[in-house]
Amino acid sequence: MGTENKIEKYMAEKDLPKFFRDLADALEHGGKDEFVCVEDFAKFKLSVKNEFGQMTVKAKFKPAKPCEPPSVSEERGASGDPGKPRYKSLKKRMKSSFKMIVKMIHDGNLPPKAAVDSFLSDSKLMVTYPGFGDEFYGEYIEACNAFRKAYEAESIALCLEAVNVLSSQKGQCHAKYD
Repeated sequence: MGTENKIEKYMAEKDLPKFFRDLADALEHGGKDEFVCVEDFAKFKLSVKNEFGQMTVKAKFKPAKPCEPPSVSEERGASGDPGKPRYKSLKKRMKSSFKMIVKMIHDGNLPPKAAVDSFLSDSKLMVTYPGFGDEFYGEYIEACNAFRKAYEAESIALCLEAVNVLSSQKGQCHAKYD
């Protein structure tokens, strides 16, 4: 399956509640057929328009991770290691989790543990790729460890300090390697 699952259909107004019930069931218990993989969405959009007595339903679901096993070429990282994601895919995933972390901490809230765990795990993996800022990796891992400790202590102030250090390091590295 591609990166998105799209649904576009016309239905009678009386069929709309069943569509929403089926969607709710798929979100709670896992989907099949037109709702395959919707339960693991990263983002979804839904629109319904009444056009000449018919409901036009459009839905787009973007999964958080691939719905089907990735192809062999996608499984291989920059070094060709099986199971290691491509560097670009890893960085895209990190961008998403880090964006949430920064936003929530700047808003005075602790981010979800899943976002923090994902970011820190991806950071540990990122520094195994040679040639993408090796000279920054040591300081970066130290900053990640400081962020982990601040998060575990549930200290917004320490998290903010650590995130600001990570942002600064990211800027320095990306200025040289992007």
